[in-house]
Amino acid sequence: MNQSFKFVDLALSVWNDFRCSQRTLILCNVLYKFAEAWLIVPMIATGLAAVLTLAGHSAVSNWDAFSFLLSPMGILYSAIISTVTVVVLLLELASIINLARFAETDAEPTMRASLAAAFPRPWRVSVLGTIILLSVMLASSPFVLLAVLTYKSLLSQHDINYYVTERPMAFWLAASCGFLIFLGMTVVQIMLLTRWSFALPVMIFENKSSFASLITSNERVRGASWRVGISLLGWLFSTTLLGFTLEAGFRLFAGFILEYAGDSPVFKILILLTVQAGLLAIWSFVTLTGSGLITRRLYLHRNQELGLIQYEKDDAPRGAKSFGWSLALVIVPLLLMTPAVLWTRLRQVMADHPPVKVTAHRGHSRAAPENSVSAVRAAIESRADYAEVDVLMTADCVVVLLHDSDLKRVAGDERKISDLSFDEVKTLDVGSWFGPEFVAERVPSLEEVINLSKGRIKLNIELKVYGPDSRLIPEVARIIRELNFEPECIVTTFDYDSLLELKRLNPKLRTGLIIAHALGDVSRLDVDLFSVRANWLSDQVLRQAHSRAKEVHVWTVNDPAEMLSFMKRGVDNIITDDPDILISVRNQWVSLSASERLLLASRLLLGLTP
Repeated sequence: MNQSFKFVDLALSVWNDFRCSQRTLILCNVLYKFAEAWLIVPMIATGLAAVLTLAGHSAVSNWDAFSFLLSPMGILYSAIISTVTVVVLLLELASIINLARFAETDAEPTMRASLAAAFPRPWRVSVLGTIILLSVMLASSPFVLLAVLTYKSLLSQHDINYYVTERPMAFWLAASCGFLIFLGMTVVQIMLLTRWSFALPVMIFENKSSFASLITSNERVRGASWRVGISLLGWLFSTTLLGFTLEAGFRLFAGFILEYAGDSPVFKILILLTVQAGLLAIWSFVTLTGSGLITRRLYLHRNQELGLIQYEKDDAPRGAKSFGWSLALVIVPLLLMTPAVLWTRLRQVMADHPPVKVTAHRGHSRAAPENSVSAVRAAIESRADYAEVDVLMTADCVVVLLHDSDLKRVAGDERKISDLSFDEVKTLDVGSWFGPEFVAERVPSLEEVINLSKGRIKLNIELKVYGPDSRLIPEVARIIRELNFEPECIVTTFDYDSLLELKRLNPKLRTGLIIAHALGDVSRLDVDLFSVRANWLSDQVLRQAHSRAKEVHVWTVNDPAEMLSFMKRGVDNIITDDPDILISVRNQWVSLSASERLLLASRLLLGLTP
């Protein structure tokens, strides 16, 4: 490169490096991906399971997970995940930087030489990754503290659902502060990572320790940080834009092909699935490889500017020109296996499952005020299988239907439900916020709603456990037992210990743990079902739960395409704000022919709109 820096020269140099060493880079990428899938990920899973077992858990979820993560074992758990993730990324980047030296040789390397160069100084890279991770976390901690203080000062006066739904001035002020805090933390992190971006090439080419590499990188980048930062961030932005473009183009292409797939679409579907997998692999390869090659070239150019001695070309590994056949022997069998793997996946999605059950969220909350008698009646009229309701307890121990800890959102009253008697609660209007026709709506008791629901609709009774008050659990168990309602209800909550207590008080009850996030194998927990946040549910969690004969419910799904996707994945129950739409989607699926179901399932796998 010339002494004066030009982005065009940088791009040409990086392209030449890639062109001359592309075979070794491709092999390296394939080997790392298979190592991650078949070695690293299983090892991490085994290690994390062992940490949870030592802590006395098979799994932890929701708020318990946060408490666990703050414990010594939880800190160890988090450290393992974060450190291994960063180290694996740095190892792959280091291998790209090291393998690019083949571009400066006249001969292609042997397989043995390539493998040796693909793992440069793994122990030092691991130490480097750990130091970088700890430093970034330390630099981010003041911003996290500011975020907590912002939440406490602006969003803690009322129930959080009030702020999210009504969005008063305090919400927007908190959102603005949160954006500025996030922006500040991002800028600090970018500055740190830019200053340390030469650490890997310094370690590889100058044989320095982890600490010395970071210090040297900081010194080299000083005076050129804008150039380095813009080059690397520009590349990441460009590849992100490329990813969106490839996805949009593939969707259009796949949608056109499937539109005219005919009655025997299997071959075309397999081709499309293979193309989709290939595009994803190519995008991942281009993003990571480009980052490594750009880093190396920036490092070399900066050394030239500073008049530093470069490593000699003779230091680059050499070998005979036999690498092409070796690469083919590795890549071709993997490519031939791809359609078989994708066909197995397609058959799993096409497997028949019992018709999904429909749960109306907080009653039919699109047709009437949530958690009201009118909402439960609307759910019955829509022919939903379940109505989900939230229950809390008044000051005089009456179990009532209410979602928030206070009445600010639904009645405009700032008082908490636990501070009011049932008679006081019954004076409040909780329907006019929804519409003038519900002006007389009142907070109902659980007994009232059970009597309305008996023989007409089942109930998913969610315990809203706010604080240490333990009166709610035995009272709900008593009400259900005295009304003989066990066969027609399930009781769910985020708190696992509450479910264990409930089961002890009434063994006939079916209980379900609500999961927004979790650590470990949740299927081993002693409950009858799991109610899982839609974007957290994975195929692995679904398989594990079904293998132990436990139902999986998913919340809250209002998009018809998502409803259909979860139906085909085999969930047992979908919770939705609009049961009418879900029932219509379910009926349409049942009426489809076998070929129509195959096409629809393939569209779901390809990420297309059904």
